[in-house]
Amino acid sequence: MPSARRQKDSGSSRAAPVRAFVALLLALGLCAAWAPPALAQNPIADFFGSLFTPRRANPPAERRPHKRYRRPPTTVVRRGPNGEAAPQPAPAAPAEAPKAPPSFFIAVIGDSQANLLADGLAQVLADDPRVAILDRAKDDTGLVRDDFYDWRAAAKALADGPQHIDVAVIQIGINDNQKFRQPDLRGLDPLSKPFNDIYAKRVEELARIFRDKHIPVIWVGLPIMRSHTLSNAALVFNDIDRQYAEAQGAHYVDLWEAFSDENSAFRASGPDINGVIVRLRSVDGVHFNKAGAVKAAHFVEPEIRKIIEAALKPPEIPTQPATPSTTPGAPATLPAAPPQAPAPKPIAGKVESLTAAAVSPGGALAAAPSGPPVAPDAAPVQPGRADDFSWPAK
Repeated sequence: MPSARRQKDSGSSRAAPVRAFVALLLALGLCAAWAPPALAQNPIADFFGSLFTPRRANPPAERRPHKRYRRPPTTVVRRGPNGEAAPQPAPAAPAEAPKAPPSFFIAVIGDSQANLLADGLAQVLADDPRVAILDRAKDDTGLVRDDFYDWRAAAKALADGPQHIDVAVIQIGINDNQKFRQPDLRGLDPLSKPFNDIYAKRVEELARIFRDKHIPVIWVGLPIMRSHTLSNAALVFNDIDRQYAEAQGAHYVDLWEAFSDENSAFRASGPDINGVIVRLRSVDGVHFNKAGAVKAAHFVEPEIRKIIEAALKPPEIPTQPATPSTTPGAPATLPAAPPQAPAPKPIAGKVESLTAAAVSPGGALAAAPSGPPVAPDAAPVQPGRADDFSWPAK
């Protein structure tokens, strides 16, 4: 019995340290589970915490700042009454600076040929915003059939009208190779001397209407045509226009050589304003086409440019007379003279001769001095002094 009790006591004594160690481990595990964050970096606490702390199935994700997305713009498609998509309005163009209104007006009068000339002038002068072309030409008109359209009355109304005109460009005559329709003029054959005299008076009167209103006139001659009959009539009308229009101060522009070949014959094609050979006349052999109208306007443009520069040139400031002084006996006060530009510097100065004999101001040859130079008001020279230039005695 005593031996059995000793075995039991020895077994209980051995189990006591084991139970104490297990209790210590449990205590340390519980401390690690409820340890503050500062103790989380302890390796022992981390070890026991991993043993006794249950793991979470899904660890919390890292919080990131919320990203805002902008909603893309939506396009609203408008539809018509039948469900079809209506055309969308074009985006508004950026506003341009307002352009200054034109200040120089060119009135083009005449027949259908002048109508084409007006289109050519509009294209040639398109780069000058100061210029505006007033197309006043009428088809099927002329100076013979004033019963159909009276150009003299129309020109007077145009010159006296409210529309300001700076230049009148006239080209007329392709429809005038016909008889007069007035009862007292029906017996006159076209291009006869009585016919030409009446035609010349109408040309002179038309040019005088604008001259009396101080409106410069540029009279443009007729070009050569395919028909010999029309070309011969155009030559007669051009001679009349040149003589009687220039007598009223008009400037005449000749187009005959510009639209004919080297033999003065009609040609439908020729060099344009860039030197390229293109067609210049329409199929009827009378009118210009678009390229021909631009070429004809090219010959009229220089005369228009001269008038534009003269009309839009700023006036010169007149010189003001002397202003009389209000003080009795005082001279008149003259206006201050405008500053003058300095005289240009000469390329070289006065030319001096290096070998000529010396000449005195009076013109005589300069002579060498006879004795040593003597300063004015100087003390007499003492022998042996520095200013003694005499030779020593032998």
